[in-house]
Amino acid sequence: MRRWVFVLCAACLPVILAAPDARAQRGGIDFKQEPACQTLTTTAMGGPAPKSQNLLVMRYLGASNHEIAFRDSVILFNAYYEHFPPARPVGFGRTDVTKADVLLVGHAHGDHFADVPFVAQKTGAVVIGAPITTDLARNSGVPDKQIVTVTGRGGEVQKFKGFTVEPLLGTHKTNSPEYGRASGAAFRGLMEAMGLARTPSDQERARAQLGSNDPKITTEGTLGYLITTDNGFRIILRDASGEPTAVEQATMQRLGRTDVAVVAYTSYVPQPQVPLTLALVQLYKPGVYMPTHHDDTGGGRLETPVEPLFSAVRDALPETRSISPLYRTPVCFDTQTKEVFVGR
Repeated sequence: MRRWVFVLCAACLPVILAAPDARAQRGGIDFKQEPACQTLTTTAMGGPAPKSQNLLVMRYLGASNHEIAFRDSVILFNAYYEHFPPARPVGFGRTDVTKADVLLVGHAHGDHFADVPFVAQKTGAVVIGAPITTDLARNSGVPDKQIVTVTGRGGEVQKFKGFTVEPLLGTHKTNSPEYGRASGAAFRGLMEAMGLARTPSDQERARAQLGSNDPKITTEGTLGYLITTDNGFRIILRDASGEPTAVEQATMQRLGRTDVAVVAYTSYVPQPQVPLTLALVQLYKPGVYMPTHHDDTGGGRLETPVEPLFSAVRDALPETRSISPLYRTPVCFDTQTKEVFVGR
């Protein structure tokens, strides 16, 4: 049985503390001595990098964006930072990003891709994505030398210093046109009644953001990414919910489980979404599950409550712990002992 020891922010969540002497005996990380675990400033924006060779720091950056800092490397998952009212601000903009080594793009919809070209050109990050994604990146000014095109069908492991990235073909669920019309009209009506609707200029700016609506995104253009550190810590990143693919199933038959799973959870109402997300979480069998794409996504939808999903995960996978951090909060993992610390 895998044992997970959690050290959580007392003001944020119930606390399970590891005794300091027990941690010392295991040779684990003292998170209080790690500057990257004590700040809201991300490594990509000039904040401190992990000091310990075993420390990995994850941060949720709104919509389906995440940062992973490990040793001297910064991995960004998607880039969509320029949100518009009435969305809550994430606390930074794309111009604040100064460092990125790898930029993994789940798919090319605008709320995943819009700021990829800007960030890639500014930082020199390698952009990895499906052909639909990388064609758009290339046509948007990202140099060929920074682009890696993959299909996610196997044999495409990318090696970096201290970790590898394995692209996995995924799927992207789409709702019916009837659902789209009904939910969109209901949302707009609600926001107008509360005086929170986007201004025409904000609406126009949102529509002008970079992205693709190619219908092939749902079956060919959506990728998950398996990150494996050189000491065997595994993270799966999946920014869209949909049926698990044969590639994903074969990968998990080989691996058995992961340490962290980031899986999309986005809907106006949780009831139809919980089974879709839960099926993927059950496939990955993570020690820690973190939802993504559950916030207001740039003011385009209501936030999806996480409690129904977390309850379902707890019932189905008692050994999995669900964490939903605030924007930019450091979630720190000791990749050796599997101890976890959630900052403020």
